[in-house]
Amino acid sequence: MKIDYAFKLDDGQWHEFEVDTERVLPELPEGTSTPFWTKLDFHKCTNCPLSEAEHSHCPAAIDAQMITEAFRNMLSTQEVTVEVRTPDRTYVKRTDSQTALRGLFGLVMATSGCPVLSKFKGLARTHLPFATMEETILRAAGAYLIHQFLVYKEGGQPDWDLTGLNGFYEEIQNVNQCFKGRIDAASQQDANMNALGSLVYLAMGVSFSLEDRLTEIRDMVFNG
Repeated sequence: MKIDYAFKLDDGQWHEFEVDTERVLPELPEGTSTPFWTKLDFHKCTNCPLSEAEHSHCPAAIDAQMITEAFRNMLSTQEVTVEVRTPDRTYVKRTDSQTALRGLFGLVMATSGCPVLSKFKGLARTHLPFATMEETILRAAGAYLIHQFLVYKEGGQPDWDLTGLNGFYEEIQNVNQCFKGRIDAASQQDANMNALGSLVYLAMGVSFSLEDRLTEIRDMVFNG
């Protein structure tokens, strides 16, 4: 499954990125030149399970390299027109660059070879660009509860209290914060930086008092 992000800038520039949600971890040929900030040991996430002896580079950073370089000199407040094409529908929005980039970074990182973020790969197949906090919580909690229902049907012990989801988002928050250090080092202006900052904020919004957040959006759920 492939999802396309196309950015049209007011000066006529056009940037397009095709994200294959089923791609595998790329093998870097020996001697390949890569930016310093993609090295695994640069701002390595404190919860990263990858060994530097076996992995020279951060898989999420390698996948995000082209995006970061394309927008490294852009201000986060600069308006862009972004078109997101999925196999089933197309979204078009006029928005600031950081909002547009947040969705693209989130999609690329979730479908990368990162062993922590790859837990989001299933949700990436139903990618929702420009998602609000409420939509993010609804989608994440709904997907997690479906998984717990299947665990229950198979005779396992389901986590109806969403304890695991809360813990997972704390992990995600840590990854996003550490990854932001890479993007900060690779960028001159703040579009990329603030896009990652927005991802940190979203993860914090889910992990901080999840039960209260769910109560706030109870009118959005099925109540038959």
